[in-house]
Amino acid sequence: MGARPAPGTADGPAARPLLSRAGRARDALVTAALAAVAAVAIGSVRAPATDVEKRVAETSDVYVLPPPDEVVTLSLGYRSALADLLWSHVLVSQGLHTFERRRFENLTLLLDAINALDPTFRDPYLFADALITFQTSTTPREEVLKAREIMERGVQHRPLDGELWLALGQFVAFIAPASYLTDPAEKTQWRLDGARMLARAAELGGGDASISWQALGGAGILGRAGEREAQIRFLQRTLAVTDDEELRQKIREQLDKLLGERAAEGYRRRLDGFSDIWRRDLPFVSKTTMLVLGPPREPAYCAGGAHADEPRCATTWRAWAERIEQDR
Repeated sequence: MGARPAPGTADGPAARPLLSRAGRARDALVTAALAAVAAVAIGSVRAPATDVEKRVAETSDVYVLPPPDEVVTLSLGYRSALADLLWSHVLVSQGLHTFERRRFENLTLLLDAINALDPTFRDPYLFADALITFQTSTTPREEVLKAREIMERGVQHRPLDGELWLALGQFVAFIAPASYLTDPAEKTQWRLDGARMLARAAELGGGDASISWQALGGAGILGRAGEREAQIRFLQRTLAVTDDEELRQKIREQLDKLLGERAAEGYRRRLDGFSDIWRRDLPFVSKTTMLVLGPPREPAYCAGGAHADEPRCATTWRAWAERIEQDR
């Protein structure tokens, strides 16, 4: 057994608090010295780093994703989720690029990837033209063509979306020819293509009068291009599907000028006859539903063929209209 240190000596219990306080003081001094050295080091490089940051600016983007088909494989089945993530990135990055006044070089590549991941995702198609052409005042022709390609891809995957057709038609008929295209022949062709797209938008927008009103400008383009029959079909189809009375009156006035008094009177009679049948037979369904169902028939009256040529025994609206004309 070794001898225990005597109380009060340097190795005794009374000396331990003194040693602990001395160690803590030494650690504090070391920490303070390191902090001072770090502050001096930061201060010595901060000003030069700031100058470098002001001089250096990001001028290009790096696209790290594989081609669209491979991005679909990369999603591991979470296609819609990845499409949402990339779309959020597009919106944020577009804002940053606009703030920095530089082009978003990867925009069309990202839109292609989003379209491949989720072909029915509506927003990228709806805003493609604005995102692509808004970047600078002078948009290259190839990017204008790309914007049209993406929007046409949208109406292929969403063929019954009237608003997409409207956005595409407005871009092709008005925006691109007026702002980005330079060749006169190309401008004319784009306007005609856009007018036909607007006609489709008007057909699909029967329940939304604002779409039909905005699409109506396409009829004027067809008229100025000499496409009188196409202009008449445009107006007739729009009149057939819209329920907006103000729009109906405006279209009727235009048709009266285009068709002439006799033809216009016949068309109005068919249209009013259809409206009477609709309100008398099935007033609680939409006009589109009534057109799909066809004209009402009385089986007992039409049986036997004696009245087969009368309008009330027609099985289609086309046949009904033809018989109305024959009865004039």
